[in-house]
Amino acid sequence: MNKAQRSIALLLIIVSVIAMLPTALAADTTGTINTDKVFFRAKPNTSATYYATLKKGTSVTITGASGDYYKISYNKKSGYIMKKFVTVGSSSGTASTSASSSSANTDKYASITSASSIAGLGSVPAATKKGSTGTNVAKLQQALKIKGCYKGTVDGVYGNGTVSAVKAYQKSAGLKQTGTADKSTLNALFGKATAAKSTSSSNTSTTKTTTVANDPNMNGITKISQITVPSTSAKGSSGKNVQALQQALKIKGYYKAAINGKYDDNTVEAVKAFQKAKKMYVDGVAGNNTIKALFGKNAANYTTSSTEKLDWFNGGRTRIPNGATFTVKDVVTGKTFTCRRLFGANHMDSEPLTKADAATLKSVYGGHYSWNRRAILVKYNGHVYAASMNGMPHGTSTLDNNWPGHFCIHFYGSKTHGTKKVDSAHQAAISKAMHASW
Repeated sequence: MNKAQRSIALLLIIVSVIAMLPTALAADTTGTINTDKVFFRAKPNTSATYYATLKKGTSVTITGASGDYYKISYNKKSGYIMKKFVTVGSSSGTASTSASSSSANTDKYASITSASSIAGLGSVPAATKKGSTGTNVAKLQQALKIKGCYKGTVDGVYGNGTVSAVKAYQKSAGLKQTGTADKSTLNALFGKATAAKSTSSSNTSTTKTTTVANDPNMNGITKISQITVPSTSAKGSSGKNVQALQQALKIKGYYKAAINGKYDDNTVEAVKAFQKAKKMYVDGVAGNNTIKALFGKNAANYTTSSTEKLDWFNGGRTRIPNGATFTVKDVVTGKTFTCRRLFGANHMDSEPLTKADAATLKSVYGGHYSWNRRAILVKYNGHVYAASMNGMPHGTSTLDNNWPGHFCIHFYGSKTHGTKKVDSAHQAAISKAMHASW
């Protein structure tokens, strides 16, 4: 073998070895930001300075990775974005993958592609809407993909692509084009037979129907006036307050299951049905207004902290001064934690007071940092105010609390730092909080 032949043989060996190496992110791999206001940082950590905050749907070029971050190129700058905020897909046409934390739960749906196999996805998923995440969304996306309405990655994230796909399906099915996967849309998409089978199975296996006369936990009670007015409660609560709520709802005909003192799905649905009948805000939470509507005059002696509307630019900005400590209650989970106001002109920038408070705040978001808006109540100086928060640490941090930055709390009319505009998502969460009570 001469020198030229040896060189060619060596080159072929090198090419073969490279081909067998694990595939890394290619230089031409593109990614799409999957949530709003994502920090494009100079270094791969939450304390690093940032070049910009990117909007949902922004396209970036991924050039590498470092721990929980992708190294990206955007607007002629090189920096880092957390992987969970980027949905990854190669521009060269290779199969897309998702950086969403729910991607591990969506793989099982990817192989179900036949137009006749929607039934293979299993039971009808729960109703979802823009901003929802998880396996219910993934199942919805795969069904829409089978129907030819969804072209994106099945990543379990209900973003603009999913909204457009739902609207496309609703149009084809003659339904109102809302972009929300409500019950009627899901039943049409997955088939009424599947829905009926799923509902029937659920009722027979988990729900025992009782009446006022035969439920042993009614204790002979036949009138609401015989029940001690309970305190407010929500899903996950338990005890005598929930039992009293269930007893009243059973007398009114809204609660059919056996009374168990647990604020479970059956209780949520019963409360929602009552709220709908009374033309109230329907959230399934037994707040102050719901308790009063249910117990009527019997609630005359019922006391709770009344939720107030704090107008940020009309005297509200100074209501909770810089440096003040206050308590936050998440409306959905009922979890509470203590915070300190740091500063803020357009809204209130705050920090969890202790490491334990930071852990509670993070647990509200399922153990992750998130820009998602959540309805909260803020208690300070004997007052309870309706508010909204996100769970993303950013910017200045002054406390040793395991929270690398501060987070934002918005009130009625407050504005964001970046756009200096009133954020509709925060205002919607504040409206929801107005219907809750401490």
